[in-house]
Amino acid sequence: MSDHSLQDTTAPGVERLPLRTPTLPPATHTNSFFVGRRDFYLVEPASPYGPEQVRLHDLIEARQQRGHRLLGVIATHHHPDHIGGATAVCARFGVPLMAHIRTREKLAGKVSVHVLIDEETTDLGAPVGLDLAVLHTPGHAPGHLCLFERSAGWMIVGDMLSSLSSIVIDPDDDGDMDAYITELQRMAALGPTTLLPAHGDPVGDGVARLAAYVAHREAREERVRRAVAAGAETLTAVVVRAYEDTPAWLWPVAAKSARAHLERLRLHRKVTQVGKNTAARWRPMEDER
Repeated sequence: MSDHSLQDTTAPGVERLPLRTPTLPPATHTNSFFVGRRDFYLVEPASPYGPEQVRLHDLIEARQQRGHRLLGVIATHHHPDHIGGATAVCARFGVPLMAHIRTREKLAGKVSVHVLIDEETTDLGAPVGLDLAVLHTPGHAPGHLCLFERSAGWMIVGDMLSSLSSIVIDPDDDGDMDAYITELQRMAALGPTTLLPAHGDPVGDGVARLAAYVAHREAREERVRRAVAAGAETLTAVVVRAYEDTPAWLWPVAAKSARAHLERLRLHRKVTQVGKNTAARWRPMEDER
């Protein structure tokens, strides 16, 4: 791929442009998507880096020179590696940043969100010649959105799934493991054929991959439950037992998802929590001993 070309995703009506961003390893880039057959939206105004923004803006201008219009910029959620270039691209091309209301709340004072979109938005795809459904998929982030092209079967999934690694669910950033697993199951029920994640290459056999993600989370959660049952009371002790297959240098990141699993187990009355924050102790419910 040349510096000023888009990478074909083999999905009709959408093209992918990986942009270098300050994201978490093993990812180094976030995918921006041009969505539309002629007029189009930009999904994921990702990069805060000047040279990457130049690449993006040049491609937008190239489409404009062919008579295509940029109608708006869509952020799947509020994380910096997804909205790093939002202010620059919106100002340059005079278009609104579109996101869920919870994303606007997260970005208050940082980035201006002018237009809100949610599952009540029924005409998003009509101006760009696509049959787009907007899905509110909280879990990784409270305002997370996916876009599902119902006719072609592709789905832009943001950070609900990555083809490079698992996804971090961070309770300190309003991550919710129970909501995340529920939304993965709902996404699978829609029958997507191709998943277009923010990090990594497109994923075929979307239903199977989403089911595999759910199975992976449930298996990890069972390891977390067993760790507590075996006497691991602190978050650190749980991580050491439940993530022993994970390199130790990743344990601080794993601890975020481990805590999300613990909170889901508490919700489903599998464990109980004594104390809060760093003093929290986790113990099995009486009927789980």
